[in-house]
Amino acid sequence: MSILHPISITRGDMFFTKELPLYMNRVAESFKLQKHAHDFIEICMVTEGGGEHYIDDIHFKVSKGDLFYIPIGMSHVFRPRSSSPGNRLVVYNCIFTTAYLNELMAKHPFEPGILVFFDELGQQCRRLSLQDANGEAERIMLRMHLEYTQRMTGYSACLQAGLVDLLVLVYRRSLASPSVNKASFDNRLREWLARIDRDVATLYPADELASDIGISVRHLQRLIKAAAGMTLTEYIQVSRIKQSRRLLSETNLNISSIAAAVGYQDMKFYNRLFKQHCGMTPGEFRRRVSSNNSQPVMHE
Repeated sequence: MSILHPISITRGDMFFTKELPLYMNRVAESFKLQKHAHDFIEICMVTEGGGEHYIDDIHFKVSKGDLFYIPIGMSHVFRPRSSSPGNRLVVYNCIFTTAYLNELMAKHPFEPGILVFFDELGQQCRRLSLQDANGEAERIMLRMHLEYTQRMTGYSACLQAGLVDLLVLVYRRSLASPSVNKASFDNRLREWLARIDRDVATLYPADELASDIGISVRHLQRLIKAAAGMTLTEYIQVSRIKQSRRLLSETNLNISSIAAAVGYQDMKFYNRLFKQHCGMTPGEFRRRVSSNNSQPVMHE
């Protein structure tokens, strides 16, 4: 049995100054740090080795070139493959406040699409997972880290310019990546809902859907609520009851067979759920449909 640790909140005032609400570091990840959320935005990138990245309810393997945008409130932690010295996982982190991001957006001539993009990431609490195929992001991060650690004249301006470069690169990469393209993202959600409607007997775990779409379970539930007006569990139940009504109306299957066909073995629960949705038991529904179908048709 796994032990659930409380999610700690890492505060930005541990890293930022009034003059510079941005912080850079290079970390060899270990097993010491617990999963945490923070009150600032983080862009992080794997530059050496490999391991796993745990983000909210999902986790996946990471390797050199993997780039992530982590919004405020989303919990995460990196883990190396093992504690062996030969299994290093090195990550560069660039963290900054929302106020600093907004200041940059107001100061520089960003296109409206970029402004909307980063605003939606924050509002939806949606992470980005990208791949730095040509090493451009790594070069920006290394240059920013050098400026931050050496603090030569003009370093603050160079860091600001570097962050602008990094934000534009993240946006461009997201447009080219089908895993984060908004149209593709919405299409995958619709495809999953259609699959639930077609194959009502299959129980699709929320973490499986969320992982396929590329979001957290929490955000998946919010999206389904917005799209369908109900939770994932409620959506599955509604789909199953719709199929039950069709089978009761159009087939001679007995009620226990229909319950099994839509994914229910517990007849007591099935009858209670059906009555909750339809105002009558499955047997009463079938009798009413049969009675209506047997009535003579009146011709004028």
